[in-house]
Amino acid sequence: MRSGVFGAALARSSLGCVASAMLACSAVAAASAQGLPAADARGPLRRPARLEVRGAAVEAALQQLRVRSGVALAFSPTLLSGAGPVSCSCAGATVAQALDSILSGTGLEYLESGDRVILRPASRPPGDERLSSATPVRRSSGVLIVEVRGARDSLPVAGAEILVSGRVGSVLTDASGRGYLALAAGSYGLLVRALAFAPRQLRDIAVAMGEARTETLFLEAVPLELSEVVVTPGTYGVLREERITPQLAPTREEVQALPHFGEDIYRAVNRLPGITTANDVSAKFQIRGAPSDQTLVLLDGLALYEPFHLKDVDGVFSIIDVESVSEVELIAGGFPAQYGDRMGGVFTMQTATPTRTVTTLGASLSNLTFKSQGSVAGGRGAWLAAARRGFLDILLDITGVKEATSPRYYDAFAKVQYQLGTGHLLSAHVLHAGDDLSVRESDGTSLDSHWSSSYAWLSWRADFGAALSAQTVLSAGRVTRNRVAWDTGDEGERVLSVNDREEFDFLGLKQDWSLRVWPNWLVKWGFDARRGSAEYDYLRWSRTRLWNSTDPSAPLFTDVYDTVAVATEPEGRDVGLYVANRVRPVEPLTVELGMRYERLSYTGDGDLLAPRANLSLALTPRTTLRGAWGAYYQPQGLAELQVMDGDSAFCPAQRSEHRIVGLERRLADGLLLRVEAYQRRISHPRPEYRDPAPVPKPVPEEDACCDRMRVAPTRGRAGGIELLLKRDARGPVAWALGYALAVAEDEIGGRWVPRPQDQRHTVHAEIAWEPDPRWSLSWAWLYHSPWPTTEERLDLVTLIDGSRSVRRTWGPLNSGRLPSYHRMDLRVSRHIALGRGRLSVFLDVFNVYNRHNAVAIRNDDVRVTTGGQLEYTRVVEAPIGILPTIGARWDF
Repeated sequence: MRSGVFGAALARSSLGCVASAMLACSAVAAASAQGLPAADARGPLRRPARLEVRGAAVEAALQQLRVRSGVALAFSPTLLSGAGPVSCSCAGATVAQALDSILSGTGLEYLESGDRVILRPASRPPGDERLSSATPVRRSSGVLIVEVRGARDSLPVAGAEILVSGRVGSVLTDASGRGYLALAAGSYGLLVRALAFAPRQLRDIAVAMGEARTETLFLEAVPLELSEVVVTPGTYGVLREERITPQLAPTREEVQALPHFGEDIYRAVNRLPGITTANDVSAKFQIRGAPSDQTLVLLDGLALYEPFHLKDVDGVFSIIDVESVSEVELIAGGFPAQYGDRMGGVFTMQTATPTRTVTTLGASLSNLTFKSQGSVAGGRGAWLAAARRGFLDILLDITGVKEATSPRYYDAFAKVQYQLGTGHLLSAHVLHAGDDLSVRESDGTSLDSHWSSSYAWLSWRADFGAALSAQTVLSAGRVTRNRVAWDTGDEGERVLSVNDREEFDFLGLKQDWSLRVWPNWLVKWGFDARRGSAEYDYLRWSRTRLWNSTDPSAPLFTDVYDTVAVATEPEGRDVGLYVANRVRPVEPLTVELGMRYERLSYTGDGDLLAPRANLSLALTPRTTLRGAWGAYYQPQGLAELQVMDGDSAFCPAQRSEHRIVGLERRLADGLLLRVEAYQRRISHPRPEYRDPAPVPKPVPEEDACCDRMRVAPTRGRAGGIELLLKRDARGPVAWALGYALAVAEDEIGGRWVPRPQDQRHTVHAEIAWEPDPRWSLSWAWLYHSPWPTTEERLDLVTLIDGSRSVRRTWGPLNSGRLPSYHRMDLRVSRHIALGRGRLSVFLDVFNVYNRHNAVAIRNDDVRVTTGGQLEYTRVVEAPIGILPTIGARWDF
């Protein structure tokens, strides 16, 4: 089958989704977005409003007023739920006059405080007519303003976390150190904590009906808690909410603004240093030369075995909707002892914790999405449900290629959680994903394929006092595969038949404990126990015609039949134990020493011990040095037998040693610089089966008899230096620039051979511009050195009847190079207030200048001329050219 049909069809499709609005904004950020000074001598209420809105929700009107006037408005969106619509022709009015118009009948009042305006429930007597016009919910609620400052200097503490007793979720303080909580009348306990400060608790804080109460507290500065210190180099937080610590990867807003095909969570990180992708079609990525199957993928604490849709074409999308995820962390190597089973990297995702009810509908050229979330039981419980249905099959039908390829996929995720008293959170999660692929090619290739993944797990997070905490995850799941393929060949007779069925079931229990023995000594330990079983039923029959060029007594051609049959039901147990000590011998230095033990019942590896060490040294308040060393093992999983290639026995565990050192420096004007050097040494690598022309093929068995080769390295190595310079979005412009110098090789037959995605030089650049909160424009460019390739050779041979034919052979493995890769992407987003919610639309253009980036070069239209000469055409396999997509999302 030619990959171009699916690639061209896919090039007309994409996923689409954009984020919900931010809840509160600082005066400095708002003023910067408008090019205004942070303060105005006239006071914020006397500044011009420049506002025109018609039939908008109150919250949307206030957001527009903030944008147009440059005045920071501090309020709780909970007070405005469902309020509106309102209209305001306030182009020549002041901010005070605009607020009088917008807040009329809401029961809210405004108060000027420095360079900001605070909105709160009206503090008038209950008989006041404006208060009595408010809804019952607003009449029975109040606002608690928590002002957090440092005890030593009285400066505001931004990014402090405020938690209310018995409620799920938290509120962060803004740049002025204030956090705003809308609470029903009653008495509450608060926990306030911030990095580099000792936590404080407030008890019996009374909130009265219609009251706006301010509580000011001072936090004592202390060294960072041991559990908060990042000791692992190559750690990137991707979708985290804004904190006071620097982020070297995009925040949620930046991710949604930057161009990335398909709105896929995997594609959102693939421009980080050290990350490479197999091709533009696949969402999979490799970390520092390690194949994608060497990355541990975790969702809310559970390891996912098959995190991709459409795996027959190398995993086009992930099975996780990006809108369900609130935080992502990527560890590119040197990860600590609590992570096992993988030796490349760790990719962890945490889903959102809802604090208010929001429903989201999204549509793009390739799918429909739905998400709903909210809280119950007075904030003690929360729920989230998301579903996505891809309609690439409908799109391909419209574009006229339905006859060749019909891909369908869907996924659904749901969770509920409940706060069981102070410090105990119980949650239940389910995830199901499925996809179908039907292929009918004109050359006789056909495929009907179905995959499904189902997971269910319970999680209990417990704090037993201030020093001891634990998290327990009980899980079960099933992954299935069912493929039927055949090829009728050029003569209409069946030359290939494949029946492939697999089922994998597992049960798991995992616990992680943390104990703060002393302020400078933290102990972590835990275990991960799993029991699984798999069932393989694979049968392949093929016929290959070999022409005779040497034996005059033999027939002109011979049919060679080949059969591969594997039927096996392996089962086994996997137990992992770990312990780690994190200590701070002196204040700038934090060291973590850990040991992990692994034992599997079905591979024959015996006991596996993996020592690991990580450190963080604060050279100056702005400069941190980090280092890591460790041993890592990756056993072959029960669901990872290569039955297509006849394997029925499991290989010994692969082993890797990591050595990493990194320097991180905060520069002036919001600049962040990271430099890292790494080295990986691989022993006992598992044999691989590769196609010399690595083009995604739905039926790889087509070339299994002739081209697909077994590659058995004796060892491997990878190393490099990575640089990242990033400017935070402190104004309307943010940018990032990265460079990586790297090498990834295998030793095969005594010779070092480049790995398929070895790229010596990689450069990426990103720029995002937000002229105002309604618009965002972004640009991204990526370049990397040529990938290796195995050269295809064609020779003329004379058959015994005197005719001439063409014989295809392959040169030395990965001895050639493809053309260099470069690509530019653009995205424009627009946010529109619509009724009680917000509509967001985007235009994303992938590969703007239509660069044909090759994944392989093949010889096509091969022919022998009448003069006995061999002629052919060199064809560049480039799955995706220019790809414009459009999408929309409505939050209400």
